[in-house]
Amino acid sequence: MLIKTLKKWLKPALAAFIGLFTLAELAYWQGSRNMSAGAASGNCAVLVAGFPSNADGSLHPMQRMRVEAGVAAYRNRACDRLIVSGAAAHNEHVEAKIMAAFARELSIPDDHLIIEDQALNTWQNVSCSLPFLENYDRIFVASDTLHVHRAKRYLCRQKPSWCDRVQVTGGHLPLSLVGWTVPFALHELYSWTRDIAVYERSSSGNVPFCPARH
Repeated sequence: MLIKTLKKWLKPALAAFIGLFTLAELAYWQGSRNMSAGAASGNCAVLVAGFPSNADGSLHPMQRMRVEAGVAAYRNRACDRLIVSGAAAHNEHVEAKIMAAFARELSIPDDHLIIEDQALNTWQNVSCSLPFLENYDRIFVASDTLHVHRAKRYLCRQKPSWCDRVQVTGGHLPLSLVGWTVPFALHELYSWTRDIAVYERSSSGNVPFCPARH
């Protein structure tokens, strides 16, 4: 009886997962279509959004991908600054410091590297980095190809007059995280829905907030 029940639900469950996975992959593909071009621009800065490190303090594959995307933009666009943002939001390890160490391995000089170690989420990644971005003609936000568009929306909401200066650059999820494609995409859908339904409707929901300044 149990085997029959399992067989009955196996095909619909498998079909649902394949459908969700396909939609998630399409979402990431769509997100990658509006990435910035590679021509040099100068007088620009790159903001790399944080992600939790592994529990042992080692670099998470998502952190690696985001830093690599940021470093590529920094080099291709001849930028002056690379800002890595993220506090110890989910474990005892400061995200920005772990990412900065990897950026140094990729030959980013210390005088071009800024460690923003107060932000606890994407909104604060933007808020806490604003002082480091204000004097640049171009601002590049680096993350995975879906999350980066949320980070740009947040920057545009916090600083509407800067929005025409902001471009996005992103990387694809590593193969080691392919099983997380659906959860990550669902989280972005949830965040998008929450922002429209709650935060964007109130003036306080668009005000920059950084723990270090409050």
